[in-house]
Amino acid sequence: MAEIEFTHLWHEADILSDALDLLPPHVICLPAPKQDPTVNIALAQAALASSSLHYDGPLMDLAPNLRIIARTGIGVDNVDLAAATQRGIIVCNTPDGPTESTAEHTVAMLLALAKMLKQGDASVAAGNFGPRSALIGVEVQGKILGLMGLGRIGRRVAQICRDGLGMHVIAHDPFVTQDQAETMGVRMVAVDELIAESHFLSLHAPAIPSTHKMMNAARFAQMRDGAFLLNMARGPLVDESALVDALNSGKLAGAGLDVFDPEPPVADSPLRGHPKVIATPHSASVTAEGRTRMERMAVERIVAFFNGEWVESIVNPDVMK
Repeated sequence: MAEIEFTHLWHEADILSDALDLLPPHVICLPAPKQDPTVNIALAQAALASSSLHYDGPLMDLAPNLRIIARTGIGVDNVDLAAATQRGIIVCNTPDGPTESTAEHTVAMLLALAKMLKQGDASVAAGNFGPRSALIGVEVQGKILGLMGLGRIGRRVAQICRDGLGMHVIAHDPFVTQDQAETMGVRMVAVDELIAESHFLSLHAPAIPSTHKMMNAARFAQMRDGAFLLNMARGPLVDESALVDALNSGKLAGAGLDVFDPEPPVADSPLRGHPKVIATPHSASVTAEGRTRMERMAVERIVAFFNGEWVESIVNPDVMK
């Protein structure tokens, strides 16, 4: 299929790596500005897709030649898989790309919350160097880390926190057996036990109907007094109103959030600037190394498809029928 000319389309301001160099010479690159994502889209046969655009049926119909959508990341909740399958479009992702970056971000959030780094920084910025008794944090050694989901990122977080920080790690994941967890030094528990025992509860679940607002008022009430919540996964996992109530009441000592529902959070969201919240703009996977891996993996999948080779990480396998 080397003679086939196809158009490559992306929706980020820049491709940070040299991934595009992997495309064969006949590939035409047409960057589409975010302010007008339909520019030249009718010519596109491949899309290097970020999370900034929703790939629904109407958008796909603007690209009648589109054959493959390669996500630079894990989540495909911004891609209508049924619509893609109906139109014969392969959708794939790069699940191994953001693992290390997101895991490190999670651990950084955990430590920043435990050591009250946000409050300490604000104190110094205000010219207030005391009293230090107002900034008494906690040590994480010996504390219980609970992982809601034990996939690639959850497993790496478990390894860092267990081996590097001396934490006890428990987890809940219906797709992981106790024997598998034991090889990672993780104890599998039921959901209620996970929530009740964790000093730090870290979410690593997908955004699907069964996990929508899984962390709600009832779940927060089950948590330890003074526990911390970490969410580097998906915003819809958390009932944000219930989270604010748990923080304001003192039930939770803090939260580290990289994702919100909606994104970006609305202008008057109480989570913005909340003294107990450390927030980042869905940037957990955004490192030079992580972006390079994801971009290269996505382009490699596009090249494989147009070379007639097997495409890794297809998330709508029914399209192959």
